[in-house]
Amino acid sequence: MSDVEDAMSFKYAVTKVSDNHYVLPKVGDMKVEAHAFLSEALFASSEEDCWKQIAFGASYEGVIGAYLMPDCHSGYGVPIGSVIVTEDTIIQGASGYDISCGILHMKADLNAGSIKSKYERERWVKEVEKRIATGKGHNRPALMPKFGKDQANEILRFGAKAIGVEAGLCERQYIPVDEAADLTKIDKAYSSVIGQLGSVGGGNHFVEMQCDKDSGEVYVMVHCGSRGYGWQTANHFFYEGARLRGMPASHREGSWLRADEPLGKEYWNHHNSAANFAVANRHIIVNGIREATQEVFGADVHVYYEISHNLVQEETLVLPDGTRKKGFVHRKGATRAFPAGHPDLYGTLWEHTGHPCLIPGSMYEGAAILFPKEGAHKTACSVNHGSGRTMARGKAKRQLEHKQLFIDEEMATVKRVFNGVPVEGIIGNHNHVPLDECAHVYKDLDEVLAVLEAEDIARIDKRLYPVANIKGAD
Repeated sequence: MSDVEDAMSFKYAVTKVSDNHYVLPKVGDMKVEAHAFLSEALFASSEEDCWKQIAFGASYEGVIGAYLMPDCHSGYGVPIGSVIVTEDTIIQGASGYDISCGILHMKADLNAGSIKSKYERERWVKEVEKRIATGKGHNRPALMPKFGKDQANEILRFGAKAIGVEAGLCERQYIPVDEAADLTKIDKAYSSVIGQLGSVGGGNHFVEMQCDKDSGEVYVMVHCGSRGYGWQTANHFFYEGARLRGMPASHREGSWLRADEPLGKEYWNHHNSAANFAVANRHIIVNGIREATQEVFGADVHVYYEISHNLVQEETLVLPDGTRKKGFVHRKGATRAFPAGHPDLYGTLWEHTGHPCLIPGSMYEGAAILFPKEGAHKTACSVNHGSGRTMARGKAKRQLEHKQLFIDEEMATVKRVFNGVPVEGIIGNHNHVPLDECAHVYKDLDEVLAVLEAEDIARIDKRLYPVANIKGAD
């Protein structure tokens, strides 16, 4: 962007067009205006950097749409909680380092009464940790399954299909990878595959037991992505993309590729293989959770749905005049939301209802399951991916340190009633609640979701609250 654009305020160039809909008009190099779906309070608290970044995202070659979701906040390159649509270009920064980070929800054969005991939930946490690796690195608990090279290669190419997952249980079983693509080329990426399959990782990734506030039904949510394979893949192509576009390495995360150029095709294959890893990884984790749930509660779990929220996908776009075209939809911290009748759902289990959207909040406020409505077309068929951060990790650790004991007590003593059954406390696997992941660093999930309902973008089907949470240490 120009020096003039750097000096201007993008936020205060925005026009409010309805209670929850704001538009940033085309400024400077922007190819399209940017549409934001925010309440008045969420707009007021939005960062100038977030608006500057969406303006940057709307300035890429080939962009035909730019959107901000109600959980948006500044990231790198383009905002987290943004959607960028292009015709023939691929923006690596709009998929990011954790390619295909996403959510899998299971429904357990349990109700609130079954998990009321803190002791039983503590046992469950320990049993899950015996079967699923958390945190950075390649550590593998004793009961965690092992994989061979041939299995790993199949997973990189065929994702969930390679491990026998039914198509109706996931956003997609896999994204195609050219048969001739050499997926061993990036050694740092490929060497991570076998060691990290079936692991959650660190940061904001987790396994969480939740209860439906109305029915008392028990769900388990898994949040993780493509681990070291995805990170090293993204890192490699950021450098290569910057070199191709003549950009300095310090600005590599702003590089982009043409879909039909050699490097664009190579990135697309590796990006898709990382997505396939992530999808399969989440479904592999199900097995460890099933064993732990059977061991502690004598009950089974069943996959409800699985979906990504950090991904580029080629989709059918339904334009305002009803015409259709193909495009690349980049969701950086945003979730796909195809409503009933979307052409890409034809012949699927969700054709007549739209598919579920799985939305995590903070480890205190819980999660939601949404179903898209017709208004989703005005967001390029997208919704938020969570509640959205209000405080960076380092800042949270510094500013909340004096509140650590209060936050620990808040988690340990919270009391909620699920279909008439009172349940106390959210059991964790840390001596102290991670300050960079506590409720105080996230927006209010219900306020974020209210924007979607008010704009007829999606409806809330289930509101779930945590009763146990497993996070990996960084």
